[in-house]
Amino acid sequence: MPNQGASPVAEFSGRSASANDSLAPTHTVTSLSDEPGDDDDDVVEQDPSGRFSRYASQVGSGRFKQVYRGFDEKRGLDIAWSKITAATTGLTQDQMMRAVEEISNGVGLDHPNVIRCYQCWLDEEAACINLITEFFTSGNLRDYRQRHKNLDVKAVKKWSRQVLLGLSYLHNNTSVICHGDLRADKLYINGHSGEIKIGDLGLAVLVPKRFAPDVMPEGDPKDQYTPPIDIFAFGLVVLELVTGRKMDRDHQARGLWQAALDEVADPLALAFVERCLASVEDRPSALELLEDPFLQTPRKSAGGAPGEGEGLRRNRSEAGATQGAGQPEDAPSRAPLSWSDEERRAECEAGFVRGEDYLFQFSGKIRGGKLHFRLHMQYEGEGGPEVDTSSKTIDFVYDPDADTPDEIAAEISNEFNLSSTDRDICAAALKEWLAKEMDDRD
Repeated sequence: MPNQGASPVAEFSGRSASANDSLAPTHTVTSLSDEPGDDDDDVVEQDPSGRFSRYASQVGSGRFKQVYRGFDEKRGLDIAWSKITAATTGLTQDQMMRAVEEISNGVGLDHPNVIRCYQCWLDEEAACINLITEFFTSGNLRDYRQRHKNLDVKAVKKWSRQVLLGLSYLHNNTSVICHGDLRADKLYINGHSGEIKIGDLGLAVLVPKRFAPDVMPEGDPKDQYTPPIDIFAFGLVVLELVTGRKMDRDHQARGLWQAALDEVADPLALAFVERCLASVEDRPSALELLEDPFLQTPRKSAGGAPGEGEGLRRNRSEAGATQGAGQPEDAPSRAPLSWSDEERRAECEAGFVRGEDYLFQFSGKIRGGKLHFRLHMQYEGEGGPEVDTSSKTIDFVYDPDADTPDEIAAEISNEFNLSSTDRDICAAALKEWLAKEMDDRD
Protein backbone atom coordinates (compact mmCIF):
# COMPACT_ATOMS: atom_id res chain seq x y z
CA MET A 1 0.00 0.00 0.00
CA PRO A 2 1.29 3.44 -0.80
CA ASN A 3 2.29 5.61 2.13
CA GLN A 4 0.45 8.94 2.07
CA GLY A 5 2.38 10.74 4.79
CA ALA A 6 6.00 10.71 3.65
CA SER A 7 7.71 13.98 4.56
CA PRO A 8 10.14 15.64 4.76
CA VAL A 9 12.82 14.49 2.27
CA ALA A 10 16.37 15.43 1.46
CA GLU A 11 17.82 13.93 -1.72
CA PHE A 12 21.45 13.71 -2.81
CA SER A 13 22.27 16.57 -5.15
CA GLY A 14 26.01 17.04 -4.77
CA ARG A 15 25.72 19.80 -2.12
CA SER A 16 24.85 20.18 1.52
CA ALA A 17 21.13 20.16 2.17
CA SER A 18 19.47 22.95 4.10
CA ALA A 19 16.57 22.67 6.50
CA ASN A 20 14.31 24.01 3.75
CA ASP A 21 15.43 21.18 1.48
CA SER A 22 14.55 18.60 4.13
CA LEU A 23 11.03 20.01 4.49
CA ALA A 24 10.24 19.88 0.78
CA PRO A 25 7.24 17.84 -0.40
CA THR A 26 8.01 14.38 -1.70
CA HIS A 27 6.58 11.48 -3.64
CA THR A 28 5.10 8.58 -1.76
CA VAL A 29 7.09 5.58 -0.59
CA THR A 30 5.68 2.39 -2.05
CA SER A 31 5.88 -0.89 -0.16
CA LEU A 32 6.44 -3.61 -2.75
CA SER A 33 6.20 -6.67 -0.54
CA ASP A 34 5.25 -7.04 3.08
CA GLU A 35 4.23 -10.69 3.12
CA PRO A 36 5.78 -12.88 5.81
CA GLY A 37 8.28 -15.45 4.59
CA ASP A 38 9.78 -13.26 1.90
CA ASP A 39 13.36 -14.12 0.95
CA ASP A 40 16.05 -11.78 2.22
CA ASP A 41 16.78 -10.67 -1.35
CA ASP A 42 13.22 -9.58 -2.02
CA VAL A 43 12.70 -5.85 -2.51
CA VAL A 44 10.27 -4.71 0.18
CA GLU A 45 10.42 -0.93 -0.22
CA GLN A 46 11.57 1.89 -2.49
CA ASP A 47 12.43 5.48 -1.76
CA PRO A 48 10.27 8.36 -3.10
CA SER A 49 12.44 8.81 -6.20
CA GLY A 50 12.49 5.11 -7.08
CA ARG A 51 16.31 5.12 -7.19
CA PHE A 52 16.91 3.09 -4.02
CA SER A 53 15.43 -0.28 -3.07
CA ARG A 54 15.43 -1.93 0.35
CA TYR A 55 15.78 -5.67 0.86
CA ALA A 56 14.32 -7.66 3.74
CA SER A 57 17.73 -8.67 5.10
CA GLN A 58 18.81 -6.79 8.23
CA VAL A 59 22.58 -6.29 8.44
CA GLY A 60 22.91 -4.40 11.72
CA SER A 61 21.28 -2.42 14.47
CA GLY A 62 22.07 0.34 16.92
CA ARG A 63 20.57 2.13 19.87
CA PHE A 64 18.04 3.87 17.64
CA LYS A 65 18.14 2.21 14.25
CA GLN A 66 17.81 -0.99 12.31
CA VAL A 67 20.02 -1.26 9.22
CA TYR A 68 19.01 -3.15 6.10
CA ARG A 69 20.80 -3.96 2.88
CA GLY A 70 19.63 -2.03 -0.15
CA PHE A 71 20.54 -1.24 -3.73
CA ASP A 72 21.20 1.93 -5.71
CA GLU A 73 19.50 1.34 -9.08
CA LYS A 74 21.28 4.29 -10.68
CA ARG A 75 24.86 3.41 -9.76
CA GLY A 76 24.46 -0.35 -9.39
CA LEU A 77 25.87 -0.41 -5.84
CA ASP A 78 24.82 -1.81 -2.48
CA ILE A 79 23.60 0.77 0.03
CA ALA A 80 22.64 0.78 3.71
CA TRP A 81 19.01 1.65 4.47
CA SER A 82 18.49 2.60 8.12
CA LYS A 83 15.14 2.89 9.86
CA ILE A 84 14.54 4.86 13.07
CA THR A 85 11.04 4.24 14.36
CA ALA A 86 9.08 6.05 17.05
CA ALA A 87 7.72 2.72 18.31
CA THR A 88 11.16 1.39 19.28
CA THR A 89 12.81 4.66 20.34
CA GLY A 90 9.96 6.52 22.04
CA LEU A 91 10.76 9.65 20.00
CA THR A 92 8.14 12.33 19.56
CA GLN A 93 7.18 13.74 16.17
CA ASP A 94 9.08 16.96 16.95
CA GLN A 95 12.21 15.00 17.87
CA MET A 96 12.01 13.02 14.66
CA MET A 97 11.53 16.17 12.57
CA ARG A 98 14.58 17.72 14.21
CA ALA A 99 16.60 14.57 13.57
CA VAL A 100 15.70 14.64 9.87
CA GLU A 101 16.80 18.26 9.63
CA GLU A 102 20.12 17.49 11.34
CA ILE A 103 20.79 14.34 9.33
CA SER A 104 19.97 16.19 6.11
CA ASN A 105 22.90 18.52 6.75
CA GLY A 106 25.07 15.57 5.72
CA VAL A 107 23.38 15.05 2.37
CA GLY A 108 25.85 16.05 -0.33
CA LEU A 109 28.97 15.98 1.86
CA ASP A 110 31.78 14.45 -0.17
CA HIS A 111 34.94 13.30 1.60
CA PRO A 112 36.68 9.90 1.49
CA ASN A 113 36.53 9.61 5.30
CA VAL A 114 32.87 10.55 5.79
CA ILE A 115 30.03 8.14 5.05
CA ARG A 116 28.06 9.40 2.06
CA CYS A 117 24.43 10.20 2.88
CA TYR A 118 22.17 10.03 -0.17
CA GLN A 119 18.69 10.62 1.17
CA CYS A 120 16.72 11.12 4.40
CA TRP A 121 13.00 11.57 4.96
CA LEU A 122 10.28 11.11 7.54
CA ASP A 123 7.45 8.71 6.80
CA GLU A 124 4.75 10.23 9.00
CA GLU A 125 2.25 7.42 8.52
CA ALA A 126 4.73 4.79 9.71
CA ALA A 127 6.34 7.19 12.24
CA CYS A 128 9.72 6.26 10.83
CA ILE A 129 12.86 8.06 9.66
CA ASN A 130 14.44 6.51 6.58
CA LEU A 131 18.15 7.12 5.99
CA ILE A 132 20.07 5.91 2.94
CA THR A 133 23.87 5.86 3.04
CA GLU A 134 26.78 4.07 1.42
CA PHE A 135 27.38 0.53 2.67
CA PHE A 136 30.53 -0.54 4.53
CA THR A 137 31.10 -4.28 4.71
CA SER A 138 33.19 -4.83 7.85
CA GLY A 139 31.03 -2.99 10.35
CA ASN A 140 32.08 -0.50 12.99
CA LEU A 141 35.55 0.06 14.39
CA ARG A 142 34.65 -0.98 17.95
CA ASP A 143 33.48 -4.44 16.91
CA TYR A 144 36.42 -4.75 14.51
CA ARG A 145 38.88 -3.88 17.30
CA GLN A 146 37.26 -6.40 19.67
CA ARG A 147 37.63 -9.12 17.02
CA HIS A 148 41.32 -8.35 16.51
CA LYS A 149 42.97 -8.41 19.93
CA ASN A 150 46.60 -8.17 18.78
CA LEU A 151 46.64 -4.74 17.16
CA ASP A 152 49.85 -2.98 16.13
CA VAL A 153 50.13 0.71 16.93
CA LYS A 154 50.73 1.34 13.20
CA ALA A 155 47.10 0.41 12.54
CA VAL A 156 45.94 2.89 15.19
CA LYS A 157 48.02 5.61 13.51
CA LYS A 158 46.57 4.80 10.09
CA TRP A 159 42.99 4.84 11.37
CA SER A 160 43.56 8.00 13.42
CA ARG A 161 44.86 9.93 10.44
CA GLN A 162 41.75 9.09 8.48
CA VAL A 163 39.36 10.07 11.26
CA LEU A 164 41.17 13.39 11.68
CA LEU A 165 41.02 14.07 7.95
CA GLY A 166 37.25 13.53 8.10
CA LEU A 167 36.85 15.70 11.20
CA SER A 168 38.96 18.47 9.68
CA TYR A 169 36.70 18.43 6.62
CA LEU A 170 33.56 18.66 8.77
CA HIS A 171 34.89 21.28 11.18
CA ASN A 172 36.20 23.50 8.36
CA ASN A 173 33.07 23.20 6.23
CA THR A 174 31.42 26.46 5.16
CA SER A 175 28.75 25.64 7.74
CA VAL A 176 30.68 24.00 10.58
CA ILE A 177 29.46 20.44 11.12
CA CYS A 178 30.07 18.67 14.42
CA HIS A 179 29.39 15.02 15.07
CA GLY A 180 28.37 15.38 18.70
CA ASP A 181 28.51 11.67 19.53
CA LEU A 182 31.78 10.39 18.09
CA ARG A 183 32.61 6.90 19.33
CA ALA A 184 34.39 3.85 17.98
CA ASP A 185 31.04 2.34 17.01
CA LYS A 186 30.24 5.44 14.94
CA LEU A 187 33.32 4.85 12.78
CA TYR A 188 33.07 2.31 9.97
CA ILE A 189 35.84 0.24 8.43
CA ASN A 190 36.49 -1.61 5.21
CA GLY A 191 38.47 -4.57 6.51
CA HIS A 192 40.00 -5.31 3.11
CA SER A 193 41.59 -1.87 2.64
CA GLY A 194 41.69 -0.39 6.15
CA GLU A 195 39.59 2.54 4.96
CA ILE A 196 37.80 4.40 7.78
CA LYS A 197 34.70 6.60 7.51
CA ILE A 198 32.82 8.72 10.05
CA GLY A 199 29.16 7.77 10.19
CA ASP A 200 25.88 8.56 11.94
CA LEU A 201 26.05 12.32 11.45
CA GLY A 202 22.99 14.04 12.88
CA LEU A 203 21.92 11.23 15.20
CA ALA A 204 23.40 12.98 18.23
CA VAL A 205 20.23 15.07 18.51
CA LEU A 206 18.40 11.91 19.60
CA VAL A 207 20.43 11.49 22.78
CA PRO A 208 20.95 13.53 25.95
CA LYS A 209 24.27 15.29 26.33
CA ARG A 210 27.09 12.97 25.34
CA PHE A 211 29.27 13.65 28.37
CA ALA A 212 28.27 13.87 32.02
CA PRO A 213 29.53 16.92 33.97
CA ASP A 214 32.45 15.03 35.56
CA VAL A 215 33.93 13.61 32.34
CA MET A 216 35.50 16.56 30.51
CA PRO A 217 37.94 19.11 31.93
CA GLU A 218 35.54 21.90 30.96
CA GLY A 219 32.80 20.40 33.12
CA ASP A 220 29.28 20.58 31.70
CA PRO A 221 29.17 23.04 28.79
CA LYS A 222 25.74 24.04 27.59
CA ASP A 223 26.62 23.28 23.97
CA GLN A 224 28.23 19.89 23.42
CA TYR A 225 28.13 20.14 19.63
CA THR A 226 31.46 21.90 19.09
CA PRO A 227 34.74 20.92 17.40
CA PRO A 228 36.68 20.78 20.71
CA ILE A 229 34.20 18.27 22.12
CA ASP A 230 34.50 16.16 18.95
CA ILE A 231 38.28 16.18 19.53
CA PHE A 232 37.82 15.10 23.16
CA ALA A 233 35.59 12.24 21.97
CA PHE A 234 38.20 11.33 19.34
CA GLY A 235 40.80 11.12 22.10
CA LEU A 236 38.65 8.54 23.88
CA VAL A 237 38.35 6.61 20.60
CA VAL A 238 42.15 6.44 20.26
CA LEU A 239 42.43 5.43 23.92
CA GLU A 240 39.98 2.59 23.26
CA LEU A 241 41.89 1.45 20.18
CA VAL A 242 45.22 1.46 22.02
CA THR A 243 44.04 -0.25 25.22
CA GLY A 244 41.11 -2.33 23.97
CA ARG A 245 38.95 -0.89 26.82
CA LYS A 246 35.55 0.39 25.73
CA MET A 247 34.99 4.11 26.16
CA ASP A 248 31.21 4.27 25.78
CA ARG A 249 28.54 5.80 28.01
CA ASP A 250 29.05 3.18 30.70
CA HIS A 251 32.87 3.39 30.66
CA GLN A 252 33.73 7.05 30.08
CA ALA A 253 33.72 8.55 33.59
CA ARG A 254 36.76 10.73 34.13
CA GLY A 255 38.35 8.37 36.63
CA LEU A 256 38.01 5.46 34.20
CA TRP A 257 39.62 7.13 31.23
CA GLN A 258 42.36 8.57 33.41
CA ALA A 259 43.06 5.06 34.71
CA ALA A 260 43.15 3.75 31.14
CA LEU A 261 45.92 6.25 30.33
CA ASP A 262 48.19 4.29 32.67
CA GLU A 263 47.87 1.30 30.32
CA VAL A 264 49.28 3.15 27.28
CA ALA A 265 52.87 1.97 26.89
CA ASP A 266 53.82 4.00 23.80
CA PRO A 267 54.96 7.46 25.02
CA LEU A 268 54.02 9.20 21.76
CA ALA A 269 50.56 7.60 21.81
CA LEU A 270 50.09 8.66 25.43
CA ALA A 271 51.10 12.26 24.70
CA PHE A 272 48.79 12.30 21.68
CA VAL A 273 45.75 11.12 23.66
CA GLU A 274 46.54 13.55 26.47
CA ARG A 275 46.52 16.45 23.98
CA CYS A 276 43.04 15.39 22.82
CA LEU A 277 41.79 15.18 26.42
CA ALA A 278 43.41 18.43 27.59
CA SER A 279 41.54 21.47 28.83
CA VAL A 280 39.54 23.12 26.08
CA GLU A 281 41.90 26.08 25.73
CA ASP A 282 44.83 23.69 25.14
CA ARG A 283 42.97 21.20 22.97
CA PRO A 284 44.23 21.24 19.36
CA SER A 285 42.16 21.16 16.19
CA ALA A 286 41.95 18.12 13.93
CA LEU A 287 44.31 19.78 11.47
CA GLU A 288 46.87 20.47 14.21
CA LEU A 289 46.65 16.88 15.46
CA LEU A 290 47.56 15.60 12.00
CA GLU A 291 51.00 17.13 12.60
CA ASP A 292 51.44 15.46 16.01
CA PRO A 293 54.66 13.39 16.34
CA PHE A 294 52.61 10.25 17.06
CA LEU A 295 51.15 10.30 13.54
CA GLN A 296 54.38 11.08 11.72
CA THR A 297 56.36 8.34 10.01
CA PRO A 298 60.01 7.78 10.94
CA ARG A 299 61.00 9.12 7.50
CA LYS A 300 59.20 12.42 8.05
CA SER A 301 60.22 12.75 11.68
CA ALA A 302 63.88 12.43 10.74
CA GLY A 303 63.81 14.91 7.89
CA GLY A 304 61.17 17.34 9.07
CA ALA A 305 58.33 18.79 7.01
CA PRO A 306 58.98 21.84 4.83
CA GLY A 307 56.96 24.99 5.21
CA GLU A 308 54.22 25.30 2.64
CA GLY A 309 55.78 28.12 0.64
CA GLU A 310 59.26 26.59 0.81
CA GLY A 311 57.96 23.22 -0.31
CA LEU A 312 56.20 24.66 -3.34
CA ARG A 313 59.20 26.69 -4.42
CA ARG A 314 61.58 23.77 -4.12
CA ASN A 315 59.28 21.34 -5.87
CA ARG A 316 58.64 23.68 -8.78
CA SER A 317 62.35 24.20 -9.31
CA GLU A 318 62.91 20.44 -9.22
CA ALA A 319 59.95 19.61 -11.44
CA GLY A 320 62.11 18.86 -14.44
CA ALA A 321 64.31 16.51 -12.44
CA THR A 322 61.42 14.57 -10.91
CA GLN A 323 59.12 14.51 -13.95
CA GLY A 324 57.90 10.95 -14.36
CA ALA A 325 59.97 9.62 -11.46
CA GLY A 326 58.87 6.20 -10.35
CA GLN A 327 56.69 5.53 -13.42
CA PRO A 328 56.85 2.10 -15.04
CA GLU A 329 58.32 2.11 -18.54
CA ASP A 330 55.02 1.06 -20.08
CA ALA A 331 52.86 3.43 -17.95
CA PRO A 332 50.60 5.75 -19.93
CA SER A 333 51.87 9.30 -19.86
CA ARG A 334 50.19 12.68 -20.12
CA ALA A 335 51.66 15.44 -22.25
CA PRO A 336 54.24 17.49 -20.33
CA LEU A 337 53.54 21.17 -19.90
CA SER A 338 55.78 24.14 -20.44
CA TRP A 339 55.19 26.54 -17.57
CA SER A 340 56.34 29.98 -18.65
CA ASP A 341 56.90 32.82 -16.17
CA GLU A 342 53.73 34.51 -17.42
CA GLU A 343 51.72 31.35 -16.93
CA ARG A 344 53.20 30.87 -13.46
CA ARG A 345 51.83 34.25 -12.47
CA ALA A 346 48.39 33.22 -13.75
CA GLU A 347 48.36 29.76 -12.22
CA CYS A 348 45.82 28.80 -9.58
CA GLU A 349 47.05 27.21 -6.38
CA ALA A 350 45.12 24.25 -5.02
CA GLY A 351 47.47 23.92 -2.05
CA PHE A 352 48.43 21.01 0.13
CA VAL A 353 46.43 17.88 0.93
CA ARG A 354 47.86 15.30 3.33
CA GLY A 355 46.94 11.73 2.52
CA GLU A 356 47.78 8.40 4.08
CA ASP A 357 51.21 7.85 2.51
CA TYR A 358 51.68 11.01 0.44
CA LEU A 359 51.59 14.77 0.82
CA PHE A 360 49.85 16.01 -2.34
CA GLN A 361 50.66 19.48 -3.67
CA PHE A 362 48.33 20.73 -6.40
CA SER A 363 48.70 23.69 -8.72
CA GLY A 364 46.99 24.39 -12.00
CA LYS A 365 45.94 26.84 -14.69
CA ILE A 366 43.30 27.12 -17.38
CA ARG A 367 44.33 27.19 -21.02
CA GLY A 368 42.25 26.62 -24.14
CA GLY A 369 39.17 25.66 -22.13
CA LYS A 370 41.05 22.85 -20.37
CA LEU A 371 42.57 22.65 -16.90
CA HIS A 372 46.30 22.01 -16.75
CA PHE A 373 47.47 20.51 -13.48
CA ARG A 374 50.78 19.89 -11.81
CA LEU A 375 50.66 17.37 -8.97
CA HIS A 376 53.68 16.79 -6.74
CA MET A 377 53.50 13.73 -4.48
CA GLN A 378 55.93 13.63 -1.57
CA TYR A 379 56.13 10.20 0.03
CA GLU A 380 55.65 10.17 3.82
CA GLY A 381 54.69 6.57 4.43
CA GLU A 382 56.46 3.84 6.36
CA GLY A 383 58.50 2.71 3.34
CA GLY A 384 60.03 -0.73 2.98
CA PRO A 385 62.14 -2.78 0.55
CA GLU A 386 59.31 -3.11 -1.98
CA VAL A 387 58.07 0.49 -1.77
CA ASP A 388 59.07 3.27 -4.14
CA THR A 389 59.66 6.22 -1.80
CA SER A 390 60.76 8.74 -4.42
CA SER A 391 58.90 12.02 -4.88
CA LYS A 392 56.95 12.36 -8.09
CA THR A 393 55.75 15.31 -10.15
CA ILE A 394 53.01 14.73 -12.70
CA ASP A 395 51.70 17.16 -15.29
CA PHE A 396 48.33 16.35 -16.81
CA VAL A 397 45.44 17.98 -18.66
CA TYR A 398 41.89 17.73 -17.38
CA ASP A 399 39.17 17.99 -20.01
CA PRO A 400 35.79 18.70 -18.30
CA ASP A 401 33.97 17.19 -21.27
CA ALA A 402 35.84 13.90 -21.20
CA ASP A 403 37.38 13.34 -17.74
CA THR A 404 36.14 12.95 -14.18
CA PRO A 405 38.16 13.47 -10.97
CA ASP A 406 37.62 9.84 -9.99
CA GLU A 407 39.00 8.62 -13.33
CA ILE A 408 42.07 10.84 -13.06
CA ALA A 409 42.71 9.72 -9.47
CA ALA A 410 42.26 6.07 -10.48
CA GLU A 411 44.79 6.46 -13.30
CA ILE A 412 47.31 8.07 -10.96
CA SER A 413 46.62 5.37 -8.38
CA ASN A 414 47.22 2.59 -10.92
CA GLU A 415 50.45 4.16 -12.13
CA PHE A 416 51.92 4.76 -8.68
CA ASN A 417 50.23 2.07 -6.58
CA LEU A 418 48.41 4.47 -4.25
CA SER A 419 46.36 3.16 -1.37
CA SER A 420 42.59 3.36 -1.75
CA THR A 421 42.57 6.15 0.86
CA ASP A 422 45.15 8.24 -1.01
CA ARG A 423 43.29 7.63 -4.26
CA ASP A 424 40.04 8.94 -2.78
CA ILE A 425 41.76 11.89 -1.10
CA CYS A 426 43.42 12.81 -4.39
CA ALA A 427 40.03 12.68 -6.14
CA ALA A 428 38.38 14.75 -3.40
CA ALA A 429 41.11 17.40 -3.59
CA LEU A 430 40.73 17.59 -7.36
CA LYS A 431 36.95 17.98 -7.03
CA GLU A 432 37.41 20.76 -4.48
CA TRP A 433 39.81 22.63 -6.74
CA LEU A 434 37.50 22.25 -9.73
CA ALA A 435 34.48 23.49 -7.76
CA LYS A 436 36.40 26.54 -6.53
CA GLU A 437 37.84 27.35 -9.95
CA MET A 438 34.51 26.99 -11.71
CA ASP A 439 32.87 29.30 -9.12
CA ASP A 440 35.63 31.87 -9.63
CA ARG A 441 35.19 31.77 -13.40
CA ASP A 442 31.42 32.22 -13.12
